[in-house]
Amino acid sequence: MATYPCRRSVSLSRHAYSGITIMSKPDVDTDVFVVLFVCTGNICRSPLAEHIFRSQISSISDVVYTHSAGTHALVGRPMTAEAAALSVALGADPSRHTAADLTLPMVQRADLILVASREHRSATVSMMPRASRKTFTIREFERLLGTHAERVPESVVIPGDRSREALTNFVADVASMRGLSRNVPSPGDDDIVDPYRQPQDVYDKAASLILSAITATSRSLERVANTVVTDKRDDALRQ
Repeated sequence: MATYPCRRSVSLSRHAYSGITIMSKPDVDTDVFVVLFVCTGNICRSPLAEHIFRSQISSISDVVYTHSAGTHALVGRPMTAEAAALSVALGADPSRHTAADLTLPMVQRADLILVASREHRSATVSMMPRASRKTFTIREFERLLGTHAERVPESVVIPGDRSREALTNFVADVASMRGLSRNVPSPGDDDIVDPYRQPQDVYDKAASLILSAITATSRSLERVANTVVTDKRDDALRQ
């Protein structure tokens, strides 16, 4: 039986790096759950995902912090006009974004790393091999959430406090669904195409995929952060 325990959260410490506000590993409050989004230039996919996610987690913003970075960031640049317009249309605020490079301290401190494609997952894990347990493509995590819901259909939910521990336990539980999905897609199905310098319809397709995956992710994390969830996972996996 899997349990996601909760405990008291406290405030977050931040500092400036490469023109954005990010987490500094030594200064981060240990009770804060950090979600990091990664793409290539950090001007299209990852900031769009970051901003949508932030706009959807207001109820747990005191315990969840999110930011984004690029494996080959166009450091200091804002989002592309197309991505920024989509961010606004989807209820987010892109105005303060400037691109930043992915760094090892970011990877070390993040509790959940969601990337645009498999190449970004490889680049992230190459910086810290054990990060493979918390690094997923955005669409892969959505798929695994679906598998988790199918295999763990029964839960007992009681009121609880917000907790980084609860969220990290949940991510580990979702990660354990790797290899258990009934419908394993072709590898490319877990990627979100790079819309940079592409027509508007490519941006729209990327935004649609990101919105679907981020909505599933934010809802799942809000549910866990706001409750203690005791499920029948062990029994379900035996079936």
